[in-house]
Amino acid sequence: MNDEALADFFATGEGDIRWASEALLRRYPDFAPASALDFGCGVGRLTRALAAKTGDAFGVDVSESMLAEARRSTQAGLGFGCDLPDRTFDWIVSIIVFQHIQPERGYPLLKALLERLAPGGFVTLQFALYRDPRHAAVPGGRVVMAEDFTMVSNVAALRKLAKGEMVMFDYDLTVIAAILFAAGVTDLELTHTDHGGFHGSFIHGRKAA
Repeated sequence: MNDEALADFFATGEGDIRWASEALLRRYPDFAPASALDFGCGVGRLTRALAAKTGDAFGVDVSESMLAEARRSTQAGLGFGCDLPDRTFDWIVSIIVFQHIQPERGYPLLKALLERLAPGGFVTLQFALYRDPRHAAVPGGRVVMAEDFTMVSNVAALRKLAKGEMVMFDYDLTVIAAILFAAGVTDLELTHTDHGGFHGSFIHGRKAA
């Protein structure tokens, strides 16, 4: 991992946030967040881009080693921690995160995230929702190879995970919508995603002012 590779890595975050910003701008011409919360930030790939966009971005992650790496950045407007901060944000972002969290934990986390969304604030959220029939569960857990990672689809296989394996969980869109609606995020737009037969959606939305 040299300087050029690192620059390319963080550039992907800039591209993702640019795409998300453009999606929200098309729907909300007044989109101009002054703060952002990045849930599942890792080493800050998206958080850095969010700080450049808003001037105030906070990244949350459960991994202390990733947070230590993220904190090496001297970029202005950045903050990181393992707990959700006790404040509100204009934009909440979570991309390629919930699919690795068991839904029983993920739904309460989504609710807690939305409690930090300011009135009139925006969301960019990504969830895995269902998979092609060829990925149907088998005894002990369905396991497939994708981009050199093994992805396991159910809790039954968790105890058998080896180094380098990745867990994938599907979410119920009805439950997600109920949590969003209860939090005042009733104006939504969905964008379909398909990663090798794992189907999901980006959810772009806004909370009532």
